[in-house]
Amino acid sequence: MQWPCRATAVLIGTGALGLGFVVERMAADYDLCLTDVYAKKDLLRQIQVEQGYILNVCDAVGVQSRRVCGAFQVAFVDDPDGPAALDRALLEADLVLTATDRRILDRVVGRIAPALKARTRTSWLLFCENGLGIAADCARAFGPQVVCVDTVMSRMCRFSEPGETGYESFCSGAGTSLIVEEYTYWPLDAERCQAGPFTPVFSLLPPAEFRLWEDVKLYLHNGMHAFVSYHAYLEGATRCPQASARIRREAQRVMLEEVIPAICRTHRVARREWLEEYALALLDRFFNPYFNDTVERGIRRIADKLAPGERLLGGCEYIRRAGLDPVGYASSITAAQQILRRRKEETNAPGHRP
Repeated sequence: MQWPCRATAVLIGTGALGLGFVVERMAADYDLCLTDVYAKKDLLRQIQVEQGYILNVCDAVGVQSRRVCGAFQVAFVDDPDGPAALDRALLEADLVLTATDRRILDRVVGRIAPALKARTRTSWLLFCENGLGIAADCARAFGPQVVCVDTVMSRMCRFSEPGETGYESFCSGAGTSLIVEEYTYWPLDAERCQAGPFTPVFSLLPPAEFRLWEDVKLYLHNGMHAFVSYHAYLEGATRCPQASARIRREAQRVMLEEVIPAICRTHRVARREWLEEYALALLDRFFNPYFNDTVERGIRRIADKLAPGERLLGGCEYIRRAGLDPVGYASSITAAQQILRRRKEETNAPGHRP
């Protein structure tokens, strides 16, 4: 369904993924209210002044700058005027999206629930965080007029590191650049999103295909990104393109012999030939020298990823349920534990400065 007029949306969370994917995809079709903490005030106010910003879009052959233009307002949840501005935006929005840290998502849900429950018309709340079943878990906080929806976010995005060159600045006066992949696909469950405010920037899929995409993202993308990052760190690499040929070969083997067979055994709609093609392209994306992903981005919050049901332990269980032995996939768990021990030793070393 084509929404009959230009829709309005609220984005809660303006990190690299929020600005590098959500806003870039939506800006042409939606009027957007960008919401975050006051610490982001300089960045967000500059977006509001310029009504746009610059992305550095990386493909297989290079980097191109792309300007994102739209109709942007901003609100800060911890600013004196921010809560009222956010509540007004939530009451009027056709679509609300969260792109936050999973650790604060419960607080975000608690903050926006009263305004959304006060609406008299249906609203759609789209969760852009990594994980399975997030919408179902959060739906309990809302009334029946709020349709909670999961999505799959597969574009890799990052802000530049201090001193990193070769990319265009995010906006006037910004000391950083926003670097993203050339990737556009944004799937949703069509059954959950019927009659919703979803323009063609989204791809509405049958439920079985959407569930396939959820597993592809969590286990093939996130799980294997962890595999590459953890093993590269232990070899001393600071950037994913520096990973050794051994890591690249083993990552491909684990994808083709463990993860993809498990996905195919789990989903009747899965096509092995397509999954293998996607996996090989995904490896090229991990090692793209133009995106030049940092190993540190891949190992951040590593302890959280060892939680039950997360991509590491959950991925091993997923592969076992399919009747396979996750020998290679499980090596990410061993690598994660080694990294945690190494960092603890470094922290406790004499002369260490936090």
